[in-house]
Amino acid sequence: MDKLIEMASTLVSGAFIAVLAAWLTNRSRNHQEQQAEIGALRVQADALTVAVAELQGAAAANRLLWEGPAERGRSFLLAVLAFAGGAARARIAGGTDAQCGLVGFGQAAELLSWERRATKQTVAAVREPLAGPPLRRLR
Repeated sequence: MDKLIEMASTLVSGAFIAVLAAWLTNRSRNHQEQQAEIGALRVQADALTVAVAELQGAAAANRLLWEGPAERGRSFLLAVLAFAGGAARARIAGGTDAQCGLVGFGQAAELLSWERRATKQTVAAVREPLAGPPLRRLR
């Protein structure tokens, strides 16, 4: 009887050790998978942070180059000079005051349209990185 109890005790302790080993193995595997997922999320977060920083830098450069008060003042000055130049050319060609004004407005409008086109091209270049490689790395 003692041998049977000893054998049952050994069998129970062996089963307990096997269950404990299986549980620890599963837990360790799950922990490794979680750590791998955390690492992948960190890589994605870093890529997203870099993309956001690049976009903020491009937007700040765009504001500085195209939207600041100094740039608006330059645009106004160029429009005034284009108006004056167009009016002077019309006056030299013998145009009336109304014709001089219309030619001047036309020259100013042409200059401002060129500037708006350049601004829109710059904004399009700023938006382009959103579809570029930095965000493709996230997928």
